[in-house]
Amino acid sequence: MSGARERLLAAGLEVLKADGYAGLTTAKVAARSGENKALISYHFGSKQGLVAAVGREVAQSITAEVLENLKGDESVHRLASDVLAGLWRVMDRDERLARLYFDLAAVSVVEPDVRTVMREMKDLWRDVLSQRLVSAPDGPPPRRAEAAAVFMIAGLEGLMLERLDRGETAALDGACKLFVASVAAVLARG
Repeated sequence: MSGARERLLAAGLEVLKADGYAGLTTAKVAARSGENKALISYHFGSKQGLVAAVGREVAQSITAEVLENLKGDESVHRLASDVLAGLWRVMDRDERLARLYFDLAAVSVVEPDVRTVMREMKDLWRDVLSQRLVSAPDGPPPRRAEAAAVFMIAGLEGLMLERLDRGETAALDGACKLFVASVAAVLARG
């Protein structure tokens, strides 16, 4: 049974990216992974448990990829610009990850397990951004860090939706520049 859990996770991610939450079935995941369908219940408890595990893996990998190029001492302006650039790299590599994020966000309204994993994803991003903002030389005071992170996340989500909807346009490029400038103007001390 060595590696079965990892194969199921990888297959679950591929099925979710291809077919979305509504199209995911344990039969599709089992077929794609080459594993027995019963192993999904064994390792994850249910379809929702599998989705939650996939969501956690995706959140960790995207966070690591976005943070990979950050140095830890960026100004607020540089942090906003680098985080946005990191998300764009993720979307350039596989736009379906962004689509999956928004699909799971929509499903989280009615599925408690998915809501839990989406909350965990957002908590992770809120914590990471809060820490990075506070450690920025011109960053906001700690008491404003969480609100600042929520502000950034909301803007990043909106920009990602625009890119998914209309692609990369001159208007989106301008909006990205406005986002970075507004984050710096609103959140930077000094």
